[in-house]
Amino acid sequence: MHKFSFGCSVRLLTNNIAEIIIEPEVEVTLEMLGEFDEYMSEIFNHDYALLVNKQHKYSYTFEAQLCMASQEHLKATAVVFYDENDASLPTQLVERRQIDQLNIRLFSGINDGSQHAINWLEEQLATEVQLELSS
Repeated sequence: MHKFSFGCSVRLLTNNIAEIIIEPEVEVTLEMLGEFDEYMSEIFNHDYALLVNKQHKYSYTFEAQLCMASQEHLKATAVVFYDENDASLPTQLVERRQIDQLNIRLFSGINDGSQHAINWLEEQLATEVQLELSS
């Protein structure tokens, strides 16, 4: 597991899926996101997916919202939430990033939601490989 100085940790679940946990009350800034993206680029030089384990409440600055999930090799992001208030992506994020067509899906952490999220991420990565092969 890799821990960042700003209250975030990354754990590799498979050779192409990483889990992210952000500590409580962290406000993710553009600089933090840059550090995270640099680390992910070092780990993955191929297609990968992220499992965001939203165990804690945290936020993103406006600038970070505009840039998050824009890594070249990032193909899908699953967000596992444990509080029903987190059952949707923030409206402003969806509106700001609509043109990017981010591949993000939410999963409830109750009743083995993490495993469903991992299964979905694996399907997304497999679909991406099939699309590349047929091109």
